[in-house]
Amino acid sequence: MLLFHQQPTQQYTERYRSNKWRKPIQPLRRFTAIFFIISLIFFSSSFLRIYRVQRPQSHFQKVGVLTEDENWKNLHEPFRDKRYPKSQRCAIQESMNAQGFSSNETSQLPTQNFAFVFGGLGAYAKLEAFKCLLAVESLVKVGGYKGDVYFITEPKACVPTQIELRKLLNYDKVYVLSKDDESKLSGESYFSNRRIKKKKKISTYLKDMSVKMDIFQFLPERIQIAAWYDCDVGFGVQDCVKNNLLCDIPAFSSKVPMYNSAGWHLGSFMVHRKYSRDLLRMWKEELFTGKHKSDYPALRAIYERQEDKNTEHRWSLGKFTNEKNGNTYSSNYEVLTSDPARGETYSSWRDVLWNKDTPNSCIMHLSMGRCSENNNGHVATDALIKTLGLSMMDKKYCSGTSRKIILMNGLSKNSCKNLPFDFIFPIRSKCVLCDKRE
Repeated sequence: MLLFHQQPTQQYTERYRSNKWRKPIQPLRRFTAIFFIISLIFFSSSFLRIYRVQRPQSHFQKVGVLTEDENWKNLHEPFRDKRYPKSQRCAIQESMNAQGFSSNETSQLPTQNFAFVFGGLGAYAKLEAFKCLLAVESLVKVGGYKGDVYFITEPKACVPTQIELRKLLNYDKVYVLSKDDESKLSGESYFSNRRIKKKKKISTYLKDMSVKMDIFQFLPERIQIAAWYDCDVGFGVQDCVKNNLLCDIPAFSSKVPMYNSAGWHLGSFMVHRKYSRDLLRMWKEELFTGKHKSDYPALRAIYERQEDKNTEHRWSLGKFTNEKNGNTYSSNYEVLTSDPARGETYSSWRDVLWNKDTPNSCIMHLSMGRCSENNNGHVATDALIKTLGLSMMDKKYCSGTSRKIILMNGLSKNSCKNLPFDFIFPIRSKCVLCDKRE
């Protein structure tokens, strides 16, 4: 059997070697190979051309295209134009200072007794810490602010040291403080936590919120007025802090001890060391009763409790604008300037919800709601940061799925490294990874 199968194989091999079949087959093979190679090159190049046209642009490509759009530039480049003129007070003061004199109505800018304060706690100390850096950078580089900036955060926050941040900003009046540094700068304590009767254990979240009420305990004695901001803000008009805000510092009194933009929103507010002292103390005491989910309802509860008090001792929350006009949070062009005839003396201080179809305001709120595609969307938000010329951002401004999951579930990351793109929240390990709730 073996010989039977070997004989024809040997016969065919000998015939092939004798070149009887090989000669007519070689040209055909060569032609087929060349035709195949040419066809492959043609179809490959055609496919690549079609793919390049049809494939969707990446996120950062879309951002780049949007920032080059002329209409976008007209709306969002931070340089001053006719839509955001210098305030009348600043113009008068500048003129009088140039002539070598000033009056009580046009006093020098309050850079010595005024400070901006940013709170980088909780999520703003970890995954969202870069937003605090962007807020400070926009205040100094875009807003033109030359005074003190205090950044209160946590001991192990994902932020540069004070020395590093000053070097990055090329600005030596920014101070990075830990929330554990309370009273070290001012040398005083408004009230002891022992006086606060805790009806139940206070969460870490509420403790972080209480830093707002302790704001002056972090500041040196010379700072009499402080403007607090959560980190989801940006300053969007060149030199607007210098040419608009600082000329219109609100007037404080025992009857108006605090100012904010709208309603009971306290992501931004302004307080006075003397006139706000009692209110800040009552606010913290109310927060630490444990009855309220956040600082907003705690302050409102104190206000509503005044109904039984003598009207002479009642206090009210000052507004940067006349809320009856309904333009504090809107896309209307009127939000950009003040109208003193309508009681809008301090409108420049409004924390306006940023709108991609509206020219920049001085202070723009960049909340997660602004990131929704129904509002501005991820691409437009990152395009704004790029257009403002801000540099301290190593990720997308708007939270992706992985960041949202961690923020919503209170995960604490010891590392400051960015999350992997394909991060999946380990549901079964939640209790191990989450902060221990008090």
